[in-house]
Amino acid sequence: MWDIEKARRFRVLAVIIIAVIGLLVLRLAWLQLLQGAQYKKIAEDNRLRRLYTQAPRGTIYDRNGAVLVSNRPSFAVSVILAEYTNPQAVTPFLASLAGLPPGEVDALLAAGKDIPYTPVPIIRDAGPAVLAAVEERKAALPGVVVEAIPVRYYLYGKLAAHVFGYVGRISAEEYATRKDAGYSPGDLIGNDGLELVWEDVLRGVAGGRQVEVNAQGKEVGMAGEKAAIPGNGLALTLDANLQKTAEESLAAQIAVARSIGEPAKGGGVIVLDVRSGAVLVLATTPAYDPNIFAAGISAKDWAALLANPDDPLTNRVTQNAYPPGSVFKIVTAAAALDRGLVTPAEIFEDTGAYYLSGWKFSGWAPKGLGKLNLEGAISMSSDPVFYELGRRLGADALASYALTFGLGQKTGIGLPGEAGGAVPTEEWKQATYGEQWYPGETIIAAIGQGYYLATLLQQANLLMAAANGGVIYRPYLVSKVLAADGTPRETFPPVVARTVYLAPENWDVIRRGLEAVVARGTAASIFQGFKSTAAGKTGSAETGRGTTHSWFACYAPAARPEIVVAALVEDGGDGSVTAGPVVRKVLEAYFGLPQGQITPPAPGQSD
Repeated sequence: MWDIEKARRFRVLAVIIIAVIGLLVLRLAWLQLLQGAQYKKIAEDNRLRRLYTQAPRGTIYDRNGAVLVSNRPSFAVSVILAEYTNPQAVTPFLASLAGLPPGEVDALLAAGKDIPYTPVPIIRDAGPAVLAAVEERKAALPGVVVEAIPVRYYLYGKLAAHVFGYVGRISAEEYATRKDAGYSPGDLIGNDGLELVWEDVLRGVAGGRQVEVNAQGKEVGMAGEKAAIPGNGLALTLDANLQKTAEESLAAQIAVARSIGEPAKGGGVIVLDVRSGAVLVLATTPAYDPNIFAAGISAKDWAALLANPDDPLTNRVTQNAYPPGSVFKIVTAAAALDRGLVTPAEIFEDTGAYYLSGWKFSGWAPKGLGKLNLEGAISMSSDPVFYELGRRLGADALASYALTFGLGQKTGIGLPGEAGGAVPTEEWKQATYGEQWYPGETIIAAIGQGYYLATLLQQANLLMAAANGGVIYRPYLVSKVLAADGTPRETFPPVVARTVYLAPENWDVIRRGLEAVVARGTAASIFQGFKSTAAGKTGSAETGRGTTHSWFACYAPAARPEIVVAALVEDGGDGSVTAGPVVRKVLEAYFGLPQGQITPPAPGQSD
């Protein structure tokens, strides 16, 4: 019996041993054959560290090849999450170095959870003191590394800031849509201006290196390297020297306006080549320094920018729309001439006021300007004459011509947030306000008041149309996309956006009136002694707040136009007093003329 029992026990034990061995063989096969690649990767990741090299963004040049935006070398303190084993102690330390609440550091780290072996930048553009502090405590900072990364550099600070825009840390939403294109959670991305619009061109292709590390995470060797590919560059139509002149002149005139009691909140200048639509200057003030964004702006600094009552982030050339004032009289004159509602020979009497159904509508000159034909009415900016032309036209006919000139529509300049303005009709008012249109509203619409709104860029286009006999080119800022070595990859030719068809003799009347504005009209005192010729229009647009926006727009030379220059000063007073001198200084700089003494008229003595 014992032998039988012993044999049975041996069989059971043999079965158990065979089963265990079988399970071990199966497990080994599963690990080796099915999961081998995964565990090999884990082992290699523990031995090899992949450090990504950010690609430099493309360089931005002005029309003469001057570098305006480039990159500079810097160091970043970053975290490799797979090796970040002591966050309770290290996170507060990094937060104190960065000047951030620990919660912000936690948020940055959380964004990189999907890339545990890719460094997540915490402190960009770290200074020597920060780098020394990290190096001193390196043994106690597992997963913390120092990287060399490029930082965007705007060489001239605030110059043309609203053209370039700025870069900022990629948001969670942007990362979700762009991660398949190679973006990482800590990357910087274009957030405004050309940096945003041309992001896919300016951004390069990240490189990297694979380094071997020991058990303590110390680099002991190089396993491989791939060079980053810089982004493509942009050649702009801007003239940096002329841009500087415009910005300085604008700032100076704002100061002058404030000195005579005007609020003068800010303003803008635009210069266009009438032969192509190329933007030579796009200046707006107040501005900001894009360099404060280049390494990642703090929440405190961002909040301060947003809270600034002067709104430095807004592009006043393209993003704000204002009552166009008397510059709009170009549209009214064109419409009346084209419809045969006025002739060049007709004489009007400007007595200082205009009466309609018992209502008095005053002109800017209380004593009146006397007898005027249409050319004289343009040159002296006679409100009563244009009130009468508005009555003859009617609101909807006037609006149809405004639309033909491109008002109420974006120009397509290629910058974010461009405003379209407003072109009111009787139906528009009913739909917008639930009210009928009144005849008096047509009267004031004819002089660019009431519900009409236009951007500074649209006002410049009005003068381009006059200069070109109706041809309006689409304004553009980028002339070429360049490879990293400067070789052109793509060139952008001029594009005609629209044509305003008027009889040549009608354009001649308008142009003679605009030339007379500068020669003997509302801008004569501004251009006294000017060593060239110009044709333009002053404008003083009431805001409804007891202040007046100052406008002046012109083209030059009058006979063979090359450029349009338009300036606006918000709440700056009369156009001939504040905006006009800005335009003259820009014209002198463009044509290389000596700067003359400018004596604007006294406030209230001109349009």
